[in-house]
Amino acid sequence: MAQDDAQPDAAKSEESSDTSATGEGKKCEYPYPEVRTEEYRDFVPQKRHDQQDKFMDRKYNYPARPRNMWEVGLSVGPLLVSGDIKTGLGKMSASGNFSPKLGFGLHVRKAFGYIFSLRASYMMGTTWGRNWQPTRGWAESSINTDPYFIPNRSLVGSEDNTGSVYTRFEDDGTKVPDYTMALPNGQKYGKTIFYNYKTKIRELGLSGIVNIHNIRFHKRQTCISLYGLVGIGGTAYRTFQDMLGEDGNEYNFDPLVAQYTDLVNEARANEDFDFSVRKEMMSAIDETLDGKFESQAERHWDDFTPFKKYSFKPTAHVGTGIAFRLGRRVNLGLETRVSYTNDDLLDGQRWEEWGALTRDYDTYVYTGVNANFNIGSKNSVEPLWWMNPLDYSYQELNEAPCCEDLPPPPDLSDDDNDGVPNLFDVEPDSREGCPVDTKGRMLDSDRDGVLDCDDKEPHTRYNMIDKVDKYGVAPGMTCKDLEGNICDCVKACTPPPAPKTCCDRVMPNVLFDSNRYGVKPEFEAQLAMIAGMINSSECSNDRWAVVGNTDVREGSNNYGNKLSYNRAQEVINILTTKYGVPRHKLTLKYQAATMPVIGGLSATSARKGLDAEHALNRRVEIRCVYGGESDMAMPAGPKNAGRR
Repeated sequence: MAQDDAQPDAAKSEESSDTSATGEGKKCEYPYPEVRTEEYRDFVPQKRHDQQDKFMDRKYNYPARPRNMWEVGLSVGPLLVSGDIKTGLGKMSASGNFSPKLGFGLHVRKAFGYIFSLRASYMMGTTWGRNWQPTRGWAESSINTDPYFIPNRSLVGSEDNTGSVYTRFEDDGTKVPDYTMALPNGQKYGKTIFYNYKTKIRELGLSGIVNIHNIRFHKRQTCISLYGLVGIGGTAYRTFQDMLGEDGNEYNFDPLVAQYTDLVNEARANEDFDFSVRKEMMSAIDETLDGKFESQAERHWDDFTPFKKYSFKPTAHVGTGIAFRLGRRVNLGLETRVSYTNDDLLDGQRWEEWGALTRDYDTYVYTGVNANFNIGSKNSVEPLWWMNPLDYSYQELNEAPCCEDLPPPPDLSDDDNDGVPNLFDVEPDSREGCPVDTKGRMLDSDRDGVLDCDDKEPHTRYNMIDKVDKYGVAPGMTCKDLEGNICDCVKACTPPPAPKTCCDRVMPNVLFDSNRYGVKPEFEAQLAMIAGMINSSECSNDRWAVVGNTDVREGSNNYGNKLSYNRAQEVINILTTKYGVPRHKLTLKYQAATMPVIGGLSATSARKGLDAEHALNRRVEIRCVYGGESDMAMPAGPKNAGRR
């Protein structure tokens, strides 16, 4: 079955090498991807993708728990009652009628972790027992002041009112057995009989199962599962007794009683009371009984039961088991379970020889051979009790230290020594000693065409800019040269507003988690600063482009376009609704992974090192709009690209 849900060839090849190296057989192979691969994410339920994404980005220490299969099982095995009438694994074949001691079960089990699981089960079966020693304790009473009171009413017949309570079971074509005889005083006296019973059991249960054998320190996966269980349930049962012969009349047990007496006396005389007495009595009883169990045994009448003719009891059970893994979807097991009923009539008998109630309640034991099947999609791992929770930890410990495979830090060299790294320098070859702006461009403060480092008059008056010489110096000028009074002269000398340009501000980027477009709380401060700059008087007339980007793993296809669009739209919504930035000042742009801050990165899964290089590319950047740019149309990507 494991081959039916095969994984990619590379994963198989790697795993085949791993299993041969560790000595694990093919049936214990590990056909699942490593937790730090993109393939593993397919095994994680949608609701836990967020945790797995953070784990892949090195922002959370623990991988998400994978989706795991359900187990459905069938079982068959012996069912035995531990009560007042002897039972065992021997056969009963009275008059050729064979009675098995067999139960059948069905269960459904689901893991809620690597150690604990819950199981719902149903079991039905039939069991029997018999005594080879005679008794009349059923007719003795130490709990009633009437010396002739017979406590077991299932054996007193239905000829009078005292026995009529069992006549309701005569619908089966039987009568209530009468093993009493009349005394001279008119009272009834119970005869000596041999107890026997046959019980039909129906059980519905819920079990909590604890398994620790999958926690392996020296092996990746176990092929054996050891577990213990405890649970509750409800049991419906009905107990019969074989007290009527083929002719519908009571058996004559007197010859059997005489035979038992002779055998016991002979054994005592020879001081040789051994197993042969029991064996001979069993054979004699089988020859007497017809093995049909037609009569209702003693039962309770004061218990509520929703089942016709069946008694019902709440139960508790404990058990233990072992399972053997045959493949990814099949395993075989052996389990034994003891159920406690708080009832003493599972075997239809509860009286001591002197008429007192017996000391202990009856229990029953079901030991079944299980055939278990794992049900689930191909992107589900086996039930977690077969998976080793230490697997991920050993993978991490076995890998090289994290810092050896980190990419080199960004190149922050500054070839022209202007204080702006080449990575951000618009003019990476600016002259030494020339002042530059924040983008590395050499300054020309008065815009007269002469750089400040050459300009002997770097702040020339605006109306003389076109008259400067090669050194940036304008010819002299006085107010006498102008028409009008001194006030006009002063006004004329006041420089007009500079030509329309964007305010010289560098806006910070807003970074995002992988496949997410929701703004993280730690970037609220940056958004507040961006809004303050846009709303300031210095930038009051400027318009700004809000540009969404993705990293190379998120792609430049329709998905990447829609995800970068969603990121830009999210930033615009926050700036306008929370910080009062006018919408007309913002233009929505998106460019997926086409303009990375750090290029040349691989589109495969993240390496063990930090994810900083990809994180810098998952961004929204704010830049000035110099022309008549407008919002880009919504791309045609999937509607659910990314998550908030």
